[in-house]
Amino acid sequence: MDQQKFRQVIGGIAAACAIDHAALDRELCAIEAAGDRQRLYDIMALLISRIADGAEKERLADALIGCRPDDEALYLALAHRLAYAGMGVLERDPAIPRQGIALLGRALDRAAPSPLRPQIHANLSFLFNEAGRPDLAEAHGRAAAGCPNAIFHLWLGEALFRQGKYASDGLCVIDLSSLSFRRATQAVGKADAAPPFAPAGRHVVLVSVDGAYFKRYAAAQILNLHALGSAVAVHYHIVNGDAEVAQLIERLRGIVGAMPVTFSHERWALRGEAIDKPYYASSRFLIAAEAMLLHKADVIVCDADVLFREKPEDIVRLAGAADVAHTDYRGEPLCSRYNASFVYFRYSRSGYLTLLMIADFLRTNFARCYIWMIDQVALFTCVERAAQLLGSEMTHAAWPDSVLPPRAPDVLPLVLTGALAGKHGNSPYSAKRDEILRAYGL
Repeated sequence: MDQQKFRQVIGGIAAACAIDHAALDRELCAIEAAGDRQRLYDIMALLISRIADGAEKERLADALIGCRPDDEALYLALAHRLAYAGMGVLERDPAIPRQGIALLGRALDRAAPSPLRPQIHANLSFLFNEAGRPDLAEAHGRAAAGCPNAIFHLWLGEALFRQGKYASDGLCVIDLSSLSFRRATQAVGKADAAPPFAPAGRHVVLVSVDGAYFKRYAAAQILNLHALGSAVAVHYHIVNGDAEVAQLIERLRGIVGAMPVTFSHERWALRGEAIDKPYYASSRFLIAAEAMLLHKADVIVCDADVLFREKPEDIVRLAGAADVAHTDYRGEPLCSRYNASFVYFRYSRSGYLTLLMIADFLRTNFARCYIWMIDQVALFTCVERAAQLLGSEMTHAAWPDSVLPPRAPDVLPLVLTGALAGKHGNSPYSAKRDEILRAYGL
């Protein structure tokens, strides 16, 4: 580390952030002397990211790089803070991914190759997808091979999808081959062979859980619908239920009376959470097309940790005449843009075809791997692909923010979900859940 330049950067950060210069100098120099480079870079990158003056922020980032231009960890720390290349960033200024691309491009040009290089390529894959360059995102996604963070497969899969490369790829864990014209045409033929679809005015709420999630969340959800006087049918697909699940089902039946609640069961040989949890979350989509035909009803696919402030059959009227309705968190990557917490499929040829394609996509991918959020990857890619195939016959719509907003609103949304608001502690979802369980003596 060039100590003179390093001290100058510390002084610039202290002045820009209105921090005591001497105290900051002592703390950062002690960290640097102890050899904890990662902590040093993370702290300095965080402080630089908080500087309001854009020109000064850029100047100090450049000055910090000048202290150690050959260290890839420094570029990654700055890019992480200045142009976060990962999940959970909504509606960003287009200049932000461009800034990250420039920073990480400099790392490839100037820094010494290290074990961090695959992570640099993975982050660049994410950023180039966001910047609308899937060709470059693919190139960097391929260069990220060997990255210990397997999430780079999501960025590579998105790059391939954006280019219409619907094939099984040797490097990408996500298999897009079910979206090929041949396979998709087979799904269209199956949809054409289904009984005629006609507006039914009926709805089924479809949820999949393992036994533990059923015991933890299902009671509040069923009782919530009962208290609202909802007319929906409710179907739970339970994986690995046990005697306690059976007892809870009987207790709930005694409370809700004639409310139409049905259950299907499946045994699953446990393989470990990294495999089991993606399957539990996705199994509802594997049976959704069958549930649509069985109930002759619109299908509302939702998480177990979801509660409603209004009847779901009233909420989905906001979809209008759309065949599919979902969130659209613009700025998010493909794997989280269409959130799977609350999705509506009309009892129509288009709605049924989309569900067939989602199930085929998931089965194709489960033959190769299990990866978290694969259900949301399936939702996005299959909705978009079905719309390409059907043209004007199919419409899909985004929920207004009143249903499931991307961030905490001033007024509570119509759908409360633990996935976004938190399952525990003091959140609108947990407060509503506790209120419902107390009211029914559970």
